[in-house]
Amino acid sequence: MSDPLRAFELAGPAAAAALDWLHVHCDLAGALERDDGAVQVWLHGALPALPAIAVTVRELPVHAADFEVTGLEHDRPILVAADLLVRPPWVERPAGFRGVELVVPRGNAFGSGEHASTQAALRCLHRAWDAPASFADVGTGSGILALYAAARGCSQLQACDIEAAAVVAAQALLPQATVRRGGAEVLSPADCVVANLTAAELHAALPAVLACWRGRSPLVLGGMRAHEVAGVLERLGTPPVDRETIGAFTAIVMAPRTSR
Repeated sequence: MSDPLRAFELAGPAAAAALDWLHVHCDLAGALERDDGAVQVWLHGALPALPAIAVTVRELPVHAADFEVTGLEHDRPILVAADLLVRPPWVERPAGFRGVELVVPRGNAFGSGEHASTQAALRCLHRAWDAPASFADVGTGSGILALYAAARGCSQLQACDIEAAAVVAAQALLPQATVRRGGAEVLSPADCVVANLTAAELHAALPAVLACWRGRSPLVLGGMRAHEVAGVLERLGTPPVDRETIGAFTAIVMAPRTSR
């Protein structure tokens, strides 16, 4: 039996940043950004301990109506691109769909495909895919980006996350992959690397992400809001070869550095 649905209010100048962090590190059943700047979130079980983010947290009562309105996927397939589909296992594939299909159950880790940052990273990865021999997913959540690599035939798969629940979820989704708890420093070098994190986490993880990336295939970085992209690009030193913005979130693609 799943944990009961609980509701929390996040208030303060960094409420939006706290919401970004939660989207990456847990599976929210719903989220509402209010006109007063506060954020209300619903999830099954306790709210994860937030890092040093300037917010106050208050638990709110859960009303019967919350069970009707807070689902993010609405039990429907998500067409990320014309030939790329994400769906939970209990939803049928749309008739006539021909393309890459990712079946991801909603569990207790972020990454079921409904969030804009996931979709932006998936679109970038989909367009940039060049059949790498090895693939690493930093901050994997439920494992959806690594699942894409598996669906495209990559057999050398690695993933990591700092959250234990995400590691368990990714291991269940991808038993053939090596999934470790921690950051990019726990991974072996890979040809293609994806990191869909918050901008603050990207800045902190960037040296380890670049050390993990062999540069033989593209590097995809996601989870940034529009005003955060320039700061990441300044550290990279070269312009991206592709980018995708969905909602408030942008993902970028860096070209391979070396020939195979």
